Amino acid sequence: MRTYITLAIFIIIATGSFWLLQDLTREQVKDKTLGSRFPDYFMENFSITNMNQQGNPEYVLKAQKLLHYADNDEAELEQPFINITQADTNVTLRASRAIYLQQENTIYLHDKVIIHRAASKTQSELSIFTDYLKVNTQSHIAETDVAAKVKTPEAELNTIGLIFNNKQGTLKLQSQVKGTYEATN
Repeated sequence: MRTYITLAIFIIIATGSFWLLQDLTREQVKDKTLGSRFPDYFMENFSITNMNQQGNPEYVLKAQKLLHYADNDEAELEQPFINITQADTNVTLRASRAIYLQQENTIYLHDKVIIHRAASKTQSELSIFTDYLKVNTQSHIAETDVAAKVKTPEAELNTIGLIFNNKQGTLKLQSQVKGTYEATN
């Protein structure tokens, strides 16, 4: 009887030790995978041109550095510059850094973001300054929910949040809009 009790205690201790060791090993593997994120490829000083249905350049993306991560198909960009060309409009976007999610057709621009639309026959020059901008590369809609400064030859406006639709040529200011407007003769 004593042998069976000793054997049962030994089996319980062995099973508990095995379970504890497996749990600790699983936690270590989980910590390593969460803490280590390596790019699957990178590029430096590059330019990418996206073509439209007619075979014309829709936009050109340039950056000093790109790091692509396979785990979520995300690309991190340093010093991105985007040039969007349409029939009579040329819009450029700059920032210190950006995150590009190809699956969502979205670029998130961060830090010292500048949008500049050159003057055309139908629209005046426009510059927008902010620290964050979300850009949909298919619809050409850019939006932010943080402070932004809008400058045109006639006006200078400050706003919290805006939506800029490049295809329609519209700019919607969201809230707390303040500014000056100078009428030209």
